[in-house]
Amino acid sequence: MANKQGKAIVELLVILVVMVISSAIVLILVSTGVISVKAEHEPVSVLNTEFLPVGRAGHLAVREFSFCETVDDNYVCINEKDRFTFNDEVYFKFILETSTFDGKVLVIKNYRLRGPSGELLLDIDAKDNFFFELKSSRQTELITFKDFFVILGDGQTGEYTLELVLENPLIDKKTTVVKKFEVVV
Repeated sequence: MANKQGKAIVELLVILVVMVISSAIVLILVSTGVISVKAEHEPVSVLNTEFLPVGRAGHLAVREFSFCETVDDNYVCINEKDRFTFNDEVYFKFILETSTFDGKVLVIKNYRLRGPSGELLLDIDAKDNFFFELKSSRQTELITFKDFFVILGDGQTGEYTLELVLENPLIDKKTTVVKKFEVVV
């Protein structure tokens, strides 16, 4: 009987030593920056279920897209067109349909612009991401966005490509919309 108790105590001590060594290793990795921890302002989930191999249900899709001469404050496209000249402001408007998750919508928007020969004129940079948040009691939301950019200088005339990149991280969905427009002299 004493042998079984001694064996159980030794196993318990081995488990405790392994836990202490593991904790020490994790603390060293955190202090050296190999492992990062969440900042104080980030919400912490009591039960993080992201490891489950089940995708979140929902969809993310662009329902309408227009290039415009301008877009007013009420999101009305004034003079829809797809032909511009250098130094024009190229306005665009689109309606995004997205599912909500837990009464919220979070959309991250950015875009990339390519010239007629495929050269990258404007690339996506995380610091330029536009974040849109909304609380909702609906299952899906229609959200209208507008934006513009300027084709500078005396570049190449021809067909330019706008790649609009949209993401809703709450439902783990991402979509890219590719639209072409023409730049003439």
